Amino acid sequence: MTAAERRSVAALLAALLSVVGRAAAGDPAPPRGEPPALAAELARLDGQRVEVAPDRASYRILDIAGEGAPLVGVVERRGASLWLRAEVGPPRRLVGPLAVPRIAGPGYKVWVIGRVAPDGELSARRLGILARPVRR
Repeated sequence: MTAAERRSVAALLAALLSVVGRAAAGDPAPPRGEPPALAAELARLDGQRVEVAPDRASYRILDIAGEGAPLVGVVERRGASLWLRAEVGPPRRLVGPLAVPRIAGPGYKVWVIGRVAPDGELSARRLGILARPVRR
């Protein structure tokens, strides 16, 4: 192994140990100055187009994988159906193969890309988890 390769491996190990150490300690200091919950959501959106507010207290998803801005909200159960209680706009009943509790369970904050039918149902084509349910 060359000296450059050894330096590269050492740098990679140092970065890995830093991440593992922060995770073991509960990562009390988010890396970008956001509140920990916000920092975790932004980390899940790495590689997507996101606009963070100047006060770093909120964000808006501009684009997911070139498909445009998704609907964002919290999944809730209403009877036998799952609904997206959107941050903006009316609640939408989730339909289609992604509208199952194992994928988008009640209480999860998610982003959804799909088609809104004339009756308001949202047929989810793509879905991503932003945050787990808050446990009390």
